[in-house]
Amino acid sequence: MQVLVTSPIPSHPQNHGNRARVFSLCRTLQNRGYKIHFVYGGFEGLSEDQEAAMRAAWEHVYIVPHDPAARRQSHRHHHMIDDWYVPQVSDITERILNIWKIDVCLANYVWFSRWLEDVPAGIPRYLDTHDMFANRDKSLKKEGIEGNWYSTTPVEEAKAFNRADCVLAIQDSEARKFRKATKQPVETLGHYLPAQFLAPKPLTLEKKLNVGYLASNNPINQHSLHHFCKTLKHRPKLVEAVNFHLAGAICGCDTATDTPFEKWGFVESVESFYAQMDIILNPNLGGTGLKIKSVEALSYGKPLVATADAMVGIESHEPLHKCADMEALADALMHLAARPEELAFLGEAGQKAYLGYSRAQTSALDRLFPVTKAITEGPA
Repeated sequence: MQVLVTSPIPSHPQNHGNRARVFSLCRTLQNRGYKIHFVYGGFEGLSEDQEAAMRAAWEHVYIVPHDPAARRQSHRHHHMIDDWYVPQVSDITERILNIWKIDVCLANYVWFSRWLEDVPAGIPRYLDTHDMFANRDKSLKKEGIEGNWYSTTPVEEAKAFNRADCVLAIQDSEARKFRKATKQPVETLGHYLPAQFLAPKPLTLEKKLNVGYLASNNPINQHSLHHFCKTLKHRPKLVEAVNFHLAGAICGCDTATDTPFEKWGFVESVESFYAQMDIILNPNLGGTGLKIKSVEALSYGKPLVATADAMVGIESHEPLHKCADMEALADALMHLAARPEELAFLGEAGQKAYLGYSRAQTSALDRLFPVTKAITEGPA
């Protein structure tokens, strides 16, 4: 089975949630017996190392050269659905469809869906939305976050939905909203990762707990870090009680300059960073979509302390997974610093929540992309 995948962003490295999503779905499809034709739309720059990594990962890779002028906004207050589309993607997908027997077509992001209109009848067309982009800027501004990415209207977003035979929402609340906007089937497919639970970190009672936050530098993460650090300024006992660690691209933003976090910068191995932490933190405030950082931490079986916003789309009955605000988050960390023996129970609660979440994603994958052994070899 051959899958034609388009993405405006590269799949490597997985140092942003959207890249992690693109990579994990493609890798999951490979593991189910599908071959990947990966068309990178050149929306960002691409280093030689990135290109080599993508070519090593996927069976076929096609690259559109980066064009900084590709991002435009043709309406004063919002983007039209195809404002960020790169027409060369249509040229490449047309050639692929003419040469290869493609069994499935998958477009990432509503604003990169134009090519689905040209897919011949009979080939299933999927649209992986990643997020909800209708009125995105307005919703972010209500939360005090300056929107500086793509945002469109419900009518424009619905045009993208209608190009697909099936729309993939990344969590249930967005799926419900999408179903009101289109007559096309909408399925929830979250961020699937195989459970890879790490051994519990041995507790040394005379040492402070290590609390880690690994994140990209998008505005929502910066906003969340800013408000958490504001809370910490009034919690000197908490700052003294634990060691805070910050990793990922967020270390390079202005928000990270004056914080009690030890900055690690880019880490080659997420697993290695998590293994050295006693607690993983996700102080997310606002935003839409699914918080990949929470899924990732739970997939490693780490004790997670998170806000309710950070766990939207992930069912859990553990109170420390859904702290109401930054004060509650700080209270949770202070509680664990005083009672580190409870970390084992928090880790077990996270693992239980993740196994339930993982089963739901596996069920969705079985419906949408059944395991196959019939792999087409070579051009049609």
